[in-house]
Amino acid sequence: MTDSLPLVQLQLIVPLLTALKARGIDPESVLESVGLTLSAVEQPGSSVHVMVIHQFLENCAAATNDKTFCSEVGSSQDITGWPMIQKAMTDARTLGEFLTIYVTLTSQVASSVMAFLDIRGHVAVFGERRKFKPLIIPAQNDGFMIGLKFSLIEKAIGALLDDSSVSLVVSDPSVLPETMKRFQVLKGDEMGSKIQFPSEWLNTQLSASGIVEKSATNHAKVSNPSFLVSFRMLLRQHVPMGGISAEDAAGLVHLNSRTLSRRLAKFGTTTAKEVLAAKIEYARNILEKSDRSAEDIAFDLGYSDPSNFSRAFVKSVGQSPSKYRALHRKSISE
Repeated sequence: MTDSLPLVQLQLIVPLLTALKARGIDPESVLESVGLTLSAVEQPGSSVHVMVIHQFLENCAAATNDKTFCSEVGSSQDITGWPMIQKAMTDARTLGEFLTIYVTLTSQVASSVMAFLDIRGHVAVFGERRKFKPLIIPAQNDGFMIGLKFSLIEKAIGALLDDSSVSLVVSDPSVLPETMKRFQVLKGDEMGSKIQFPSEWLNTQLSASGIVEKSATNHAKVSNPSFLVSFRMLLRQHVPMGGISAEDAAGLVHLNSRTLSRRLAKFGTTTAKEVLAAKIEYARNILEKSDRSAEDIAFDLGYSDPSNFSRAFVKSVGQSPSKYRALHRKSISE
């Protein structure tokens, strides 16, 4: 448990208000039933105790006389409207990276739960754990979140999805629609929901729009693809710290450089390629979101000569750092 107040930003319930209206139900009346107003929801950054949200979702289901209402909204809404999902779709290259960014950013909009992505051999578990014991069974909240989380995975996996490989755990399975009961559905406790699926799916390559894009490294029989996902996540964290050598990269996963090379070869890549990709990703992110000079970025990445960084950037991206920044900002302003 935690001593912090379990809060949730009200912006997260906007899809439910839209869905209520689509069913001919006045969303303001449901908000009023838990002491909320539409103006409070529209106030940027406004938050309430999570128990208010739990009761609001229960009241939504009651108002529609539909136990599956919240889970259907979660699974069918436009997911790009959520800030952490927008960020993940912009920065992630694989489903694993996408879910990791989502987990990291969830804490910024909700202090009531701890989102997680666990890799246990051939199985991955994506879910959330509450930091406090709720006063009511949060059935509708679990239904909404399991619908949302599964839609993220389903949109990425597409035709590769195998129903028999998926397990859903919620506090009340009856809140899930029939379309989700083709999976193994288990009754959990009131402390959180989760989805279990093959860890090899984490290596699924994403296109710029977040839709599945099957690549040469995305084979169902590749040995332990979670290794590559984890390795890339570690590189993302360490490349801005003055650069990273092949030996340093191997040290991150407690291997020698030769063993790491053999492991990466199974995925059709090399240590040098992965380190460079992580550096370029970091550079692009900084160029897009700050006014820092290319020289500063080069220093972050361990380049003693900024011109070497610029040449590497041009070779990878096809533009100089300054031109990349200018074109990116122009596209944003248009």
